[in-house]
Amino acid sequence: MTAPLPTRFAPPGLAALACGILLSSCGGGGGGGATPVLSVPTLSQLDATATSANAASSGEDAALAVDSVVDRTSALALAMPAGVVSATVACAGGGSATLSISGGTLAGQLDGQLDAGEHYSVVFARCSDSAGSARLNGSAELDVIGADRSTSPETLSLRLSVDHLELAQPSGTVTLDGTASASRSITGSNGTTTTVSHISVPSATLATAFNGRGAQFTLSDLDATRTVTSVDGVTTASRFDGRMTLTGSADGRSLSLTFATTGNVTHDGTGALVSGSWTVVRPDATITTTVANGLVFMTADGGNDGTIDHTWTSTTAELQAAAG
Repeated sequence: MTAPLPTRFAPPGLAALACGILLSSCGGGGGGGATPVLSVPTLSQLDATATSANAASSGEDAALAVDSVVDRTSALALAMPAGVVSATVACAGGGSATLSISGGTLAGQLDGQLDAGEHYSVVFARCSDSAGSARLNGSAELDVIGADRSTSPETLSLRLSVDHLELAQPSGTVTLDGTASASRSITGSNGTTTTVSHISVPSATLATAFNGRGAQFTLSDLDATRTVTSVDGVTTASRFDGRMTLTGSADGRSLSLTFATTGNVTHDGTGALVSGSWTVVRPDATITTTVANGLVFMTADGGNDGTIDHTWTSTTAELQAAAG
């Protein structure tokens, strides 16, 4: 079994400590000394893996947090006591949320569904989904721009802002502050539901805690699509396709990069990474990651000159362990 990558990643070029020193002699007389010139550091596998893991997880986690707010608010609206527009409601998997509805019509506010023109203020308190695997804390404000349940697929569009919204999962915790827009379509047949959400985040801050490490990012221009398939209310698979810009620090190291998937990145029902491909561009390197059959294949173009300087293979477990 391949040994996991260390949980801390090395600075670029740490693996190349044995780089040579090029000495150039001074011309002419006078006994001038030699001038040392260090060779250019090379990108390490640990550095590239951590960069790839943080970029991929940050975009997906931000989109997941927005999607979770929409899902949970929809469920809470349905669970509101009859005849009231403000109440504290128990969440399906534990915890609670305080929900207040305004805008639209009184009949619409009381119908248990998100209707165009309505505004929802939600404060989550350890509010878990039905599986108990994703817990929300913090607050959100949602404006329903459009909703049509008379067509197939059903459609819903919203604008929202979140304040210190914490999404806690078995793998770790993400905290999101910022604004977003979301539009989704929902189709269902014979117990199988497919929800396609398009999520845009112009700017937000994202704090993460994974694998015993913390990271702080500013995320901008996130444009992503999440597709979730569920059977009888239980998620069986999900797909992510998106791009964004990310700056900040992870495990004490500064990051500045752009991220984009090539087609869909897929996960199984537990959220485990199954397949996909994405590219990260840093000022000093372009890193391409491809996942298939439990393996991770990475190439790195140091210096962004169009030449592949490194090719590495690892496992999905090693990749996911490098996040944070």
